[in-house]
Amino acid sequence: MIATRAVHFMATAVTTGSVIFGVLIATPVLQHHAAAATSFRSRARWEIWASLVVAMISGAIWLLLQAASMSGMPLSEALTGEVLSTVVGETQFGEVTTIRAGFAICLAASLAYDRAAASRWLGLAVAVGLAGSLAWTGHAGSTIGASGYLHLTADALHATAAAAWIGGLVSLIIFLATAQIRENMSLVRDAVERFSTMGIVAVATILLSGGVNAAILVGSLRGLVGTEYGRVLILKLAIFAVMLAFAAINRLRLTPQLATIGSEQSSIALRQLIRNSAIEATLGLGILVIVGVLGTLHPAVHLISPASP
Repeated sequence: MIATRAVHFMATAVTTGSVIFGVLIATPVLQHHAAAATSFRSRARWEIWASLVVAMISGAIWLLLQAASMSGMPLSEALTGEVLSTVVGETQFGEVTTIRAGFAICLAASLAYDRAAASRWLGLAVAVGLAGSLAWTGHAGSTIGASGYLHLTADALHATAAAAWIGGLVSLIIFLATAQIRENMSLVRDAVERFSTMGIVAVATILLSGGVNAAILVGSLRGLVGTEYGRVLILKLAIFAVMLAFAAINRLRLTPQLATIGSEQSSIALRQLIRNSAIEATLGLGILVIVGVLGTLHPAVHLISPASP
């Protein structure tokens, strides 16, 4: 279950982040550079299609595993029409999975006809929906009352922002590695600056929404350090801090060096930027594995008894 969740989260993040990068960053940067745009899109299209297929397959496997878990039967016995129809039609997880499958199908259709601007914007909308709807498959989906609506909103924003940053990094690497783009340092600098701005928004959203989630699921310092859920969350936060360090180096040290067009310094900065982005993306995907673990653990707030008066 953990492996399936992790793979699904990673594939969803790469799919959504790549679509966001393509619409909000690559398209405006490359609008007057047809050859570079064609080269990048041909490479990025394969990446998006591959990640979308992995997301759909892992989503289907997740549904089967969840059906076995809910029915209390072994997996081989749970794979019947009766059990699956009950899970799909009568549980929140099944309903959300059906909606997310619809998002995936709509995204596939928009990718098939992405020459039209309207199709690209539709793809962006459903990709955001695909990532944000993950909130209803985790702890936020079972939080009741007014705090439940707050939790769902925060978790949906958290998932979408994480996808924009982590998945966008994958597309940024492809963008920077495209030969026709590497030859034009002004395109590289423009894209990096736009991505950096988007990254700041994503990080701010992650921090704010993550704070809300932690307040609801952890609740206290005792919950953070005294439970398995809290300690795994600390590991996630530590990796997140390392990602922020690499992002700061990229923005504050390497990006300004790209301004010296045609110089050896700009070429070195570009190579370092690609390397750092690859490390940053790998760390981000590692965080998504941890998210896959957290979703299977009892929230810390449920394991810490109230302090005695």
